[in-house]
Amino acid sequence: MIVRYYKNTRGKAVKLAEFYEKHEHNIHKEDIDHNALYICERLRNAGYESYIVGGAVRDMIIGRKPKDFDIVTDAYPRQIKKLFRNARIIGRRFLLVHVMMGGTIYEISTFRAANSVAGDNNCFGTIREDVWRRDFSINALYYSPKTEQVVDFVGGFRDLLKRIVRPVIPLRKIFLEDPVRLIRAAKFSVMIGGDIPLLLKLFIVFNAHRIVTVSSSRLTEEIFKIMKMDSTTEVFRKLARLNILRYILPGVYEIQKKSLFYDTMEKFDQAKEENRLELSKVSTLLEPLITDYLEAVVFYDDVANQTIGEVMDQVKTFLRPIIPPNAALLEAIKSVMSKEGFKLRYRRPKKKADLRQPDVSARQPGVRSGSQSQD
Repeated sequence: MIVRYYKNTRGKAVKLAEFYEKHEHNIHKEDIDHNALYICERLRNAGYESYIVGGAVRDMIIGRKPKDFDIVTDAYPRQIKKLFRNARIIGRRFLLVHVMMGGTIYEISTFRAANSVAGDNNCFGTIREDVWRRDFSINALYYSPKTEQVVDFVGGFRDLLKRIVRPVIPLRKIFLEDPVRLIRAAKFSVMIGGDIPLLLKLFIVFNAHRIVTVSSSRLTEEIFKIMKMDSTTEVFRKLARLNILRYILPGVYEIQKKSLFYDTMEKFDQAKEENRLELSKVSTLLEPLITDYLEAVVFYDDVANQTIGEVMDQVKTFLRPIIPPNAALLEAIKSVMSKEGFKLRYRRPKKKADLRQPDVSARQPGVRSGSQSQD
């Protein structure tokens, strides 16, 4: 390990960062996505700094295969876009560049300033400033393909070896700025096989209610990420213990206390481990979430009088506030029904003659409208 220092305004030497060599971090260049390496090299050849950052670095250090590679640079978004043909600038809160290569999207961001003007997330800075905008120390590690060194400004390398999730942003701000970090803290602690320090754990429990301010689309995205993880069961257990699950999936929170929910999740994790599932299908991710609800509530609640549309409505309510695509949800419901031997009805369309005449039975108490149906 190499430690580098800089002089502050008083002329005192202050530690800048720790640089870990390849024999210390065990990241092998041949294990890195070749397109990610090409992007970094292209940026360097154009005179810019470039690093692989965040989750990919964290995963490679602990021996996991990264799902994606994020890149950070001192080049501005428009400068990045000029270097790559299949590139587009996205984002509102913070401008990013997406580069499409080989059917994969690579995200490139510009170093962010530590103290941006309120409301302005597009205030660019240096790598020394950018590190303080990361959420947890284990996600604040930078890998340089050129030197093959891991650059650590905040002690994240040691935290990763100790399996500790430690915030970089002060506790009074971290969940106020982005409540999704509540979910990420629980997820990362399971991912690295570690735990959350007591003080951080208390802050999570007492701030869990802030998650209700997050948009449904973003919560849906986070849930799907969890469903694709190796240890989905343990993540849900931890979310329940940290008081988060009751806000992100209140229906699941209630049913997991009195059903075989975790048994279902363990079977799902086992199927993933054996590569028996197509995780690119949203319906596959939804199925274990709704199985126990369908079995415990829907299938045994006057099932003979329910249509597929009515079951869909009940399941949507159960999954709120997340909003999965209707087609995927319907496919998941049908899959569970077929495994359990249930077959619900579709309503038969009304005849033209029926459309011209008022449906009197619909106004009579105790009489179901459109009672005719077909399997």
